[in-house]
Amino acid sequence: MATVELVSNVTYAASHQACHARRWRADGGWRIVGAALAFAALPLGGTAVAQEKEAPQVQTPPAGGVANLPFARGRSFHTLDEYLAHLEALGAVGLPWWREIRPGVYERVTNLTEAPREVATHAELERRFGFKR
Repeated sequence: MATVELVSNVTYAASHQACHARRWRADGGWRIVGAALAFAALPLGGTAVAQEKEAPQVQTPPAGGVANLPFARGRSFHTLDEYLAHLEALGAVGLPWWREIRPGVYERVTNLTEAPREVATHAELERRFGFKR
């Protein structure tokens, strides 16, 4: 009888390890790990929404154009029009961009349905993103 109990205990532990892993995933274990990683990636100074509304910290290298722009992906741009064309290309993957609705007037395009409408002139966008005329 002791042998049967020993085998059943070994069998129980071995056969239920996969069950525990499935239950951990079903209970949201991976969601917790993902949330922790996403939280760790956030900047320490504030939220992404607050960061989006603030004027970006742009640096203008001597001959390299404007760098460190939102969604620039490491590139620098010599003109606002060059930067806006880059953003429009990224709009295909769901990132916000600026569409010209009238000559010199732009509207921010985003996939968020509840996002407020934002309109700016070419000169306002130049000031916002740190381009010189």
